[in-house]
Amino acid sequence: MRIADGLLKCVAFVSHDDPTPKYIGTTFMVGIAGKYGNAYLHAVTARHVAECVEGGPFLIGVNFKDGGAGWFQSDLKWWYHPTDSSVDAAATVFTPSDRCDVEGIPEAAFVTDRTIRDYGIGVGDEINVVGLFTKFYGSTKHIPIVRTGNIAMMPSDKIPAGSGQMEAYLAEGRSIGGLSGSPVFVRHTVKVGGMVNERGEHERISGLGHSHLLGLMRGHWDLPIGVQTEQAEAVNMGISIVVPAKRILEVLYHPELVALRERHDEQVREQ
Repeated sequence: MRIADGLLKCVAFVSHDDPTPKYIGTTFMVGIAGKYGNAYLHAVTARHVAECVEGGPFLIGVNFKDGGAGWFQSDLKWWYHPTDSSVDAAATVFTPSDRCDVEGIPEAAFVTDRTIRDYGIGVGDEINVVGLFTKFYGSTKHIPIVRTGNIAMMPSDKIPAGSGQMEAYLAEGRSIGGLSGSPVFVRHTVKVGGMVNERGEHERISGLGHSHLLGLMRGHWDLPIGVQTEQAEAVNMGISIVVPAKRILEVLYHPELVALRERHDEQVREQ
């Protein structure tokens, strides 16, 4: 299924400044509305990606509207979940130049409990993961790769991950190096038409709706040794772990980030 071009434009690449770029993972842009018609752009990635570049200048690679690509150096702080360290998500402020060909995902596109109810999002719905492919990412432009799969499980219980447990969705589809921090989009199933069956009855058929942000890619399910006694070693079983979008929102509404946006809102109001 063809995905919208805008889903490709929300993605950027994260790199060490070492001194030449060394790709670490994927980040994506989220737009948060201000109070006076203004808006804020935040770069979101996995917490474990942010921790790799935290403490020193890092680079965010984006494409330009007039062609080509470039790197923006930043030493800004990454914010994590204010109360739950198991949430593998991080956000920072990103202020692009007018040249940047980037689009922020609106908050309204985030999957929440209400979205799941209203659109009937569930197991089997198609997902698209947009992010960095470390084997080829372009030479003159940053070119993301798109991997597809399906929601495999939406557990009500937390899953074992690393040394603890976390709230997550499980997806059918392998995660590879570089996809950590990538946005995961889901297309909800809708009824788009119908046909008359052999009994003369009208049957509706299923199709795919528009995309919502399901969450971000944490990585593949790498079950630690000892969690299952019959398992000899941690393996990639083709199941990926997705941090729910609602938990990302909790990071974006970290009290310090909220205060930062409110201070800038007041400057906009005064102007």
